[in-house]
Amino acid sequence: MKPIPSRRGLLLGGAALALSGCETIDGIFGDKKTPIPGERLPVLQQDRELAIDPAAAGRPVQLPPPAARAEWPVAGGTLSHDPGNVAVGEGLREAWRASIGTGSSYRRRITAGPIVANGTVFTADAFGTVSAFDAAGGARRWTRETTPEKDDVGAVGAGLAFADGTLYAATGMAEVLALDPGTGEVRWRAPVGAPTRGAPSVAGGRVFVPTVENQLVALSTEDGRKLWTYRGAVVSAVPLGLPAPAVEGESVVAGLPSGELAALRASDGRVIWTESLSAGPGGQRGSMAELAGVRGLPVITDGRVFATGQAGTSLMVDLRSGRRLWERDVGSNYSPAVAGDWVFVVTPENQIVAIGRTDGRVRWVNPLDERSARDRRRNPVTFGSILVAGGQILVPSSLGELLLVDPAEGGVAGRIKLPGGATLAPVAAGGTVYLVTDDGTLVALRGA
Repeated sequence: MKPIPSRRGLLLGGAALALSGCETIDGIFGDKKTPIPGERLPVLQQDRELAIDPAAAGRPVQLPPPAARAEWPVAGGTLSHDPGNVAVGEGLREAWRASIGTGSSYRRRITAGPIVANGTVFTADAFGTVSAFDAAGGARRWTRETTPEKDDVGAVGAGLAFADGTLYAATGMAEVLALDPGTGEVRWRAPVGAPTRGAPSVAGGRVFVPTVENQLVALSTEDGRKLWTYRGAVVSAVPLGLPAPAVEGESVVAGLPSGELAALRASDGRVIWTESLSAGPGGQRGSMAELAGVRGLPVITDGRVFATGQAGTSLMVDLRSGRRLWERDVGSNYSPAVAGDWVFVVTPENQIVAIGRTDGRVRWVNPLDERSARDRRRNPVTFGSILVAGGQILVPSSLGELLLVDPAEGGVAGRIKLPGGATLAPVAAGGTVYLVTDDGTLVALRGA
């Protein structure tokens, strides 16, 4: 029997539907075009034009040389979420594909992408079922359900991290599991008090887990005991995906559903500084600001923290002091990418933007959806979290394509057909790009 969706899942699904259809009820309750009376307010304050900064217009966008990565053990590739320009072969094409289980649907979502470690690709489907695949050829090695035996509701997604010979799974059933990466056997499982909806980060003997209750929980890697909890502001709604915190040294930086960006001491959770991304341009807040949290991964690079929020604000902050270095009216629902002196962001308006890392100046802005206005209205598209690899920007699309964007000027230089739509970030390890489509297909792409 299929698991019965939880009340929380139904509420979150309803919130997602509200966001996707707030302008009209056509197609749900009929074709009547009568407008709803009352003042229209932008939901997340994204109604504005981005423009190239004249001071940055002539600056060349150069990426650092591609660097080989043998593994991708955590969300974002590294604990700081700053993998740079990852080396992959030219002429990427599909090498193999495999089903990871249940794909995303109205009520359930795959909430985190794959990770790669020890020659194995680890995935979690929309029910939180974890699977391991041979990275070279795609053969399935094992599968482990994460739902507790006494609970027949079923987990809503799971996020993964690998460290020191252990695979960690943070589940939608408000638990973290430590698994044997070779067999999938459970070493320990521990409650965190609320569903997680994203991937954990692991460093210094601690597992850092974001939850839908606007908290960051730290557990011991030894036995799962709770070490500390940071509690942010109370929120009434959260996104279906939560970003893994970034870690550097003794600092943990978490983006929370409330729009808070919090830097904490890894040892005890003490606050170093906090910032807010919940306000839009000029400090304005949209009519549904409670949904304007942080979904994209925060990035630590050269002692600075970059983060972007759904409300339409991006920040660069000094890691040590929390001093705001620059702010731009550019928001995103997905994870950005930082490579060399540049930050790349996909906006809710389906534009890709290059921003100078040191000064926040916009170098170029380009549309990703090049279809006609009629096609855009009839079949809307979502572009997801991005990866810089092989000297290009890889952008997944809900229309079943992986776009290859030229970093020099932001134009679409190529497209790779995928077996389904995708919005989770691609990852790269061993010269191969791996991504999971929304229908639950793991795809491996290799070049020459």
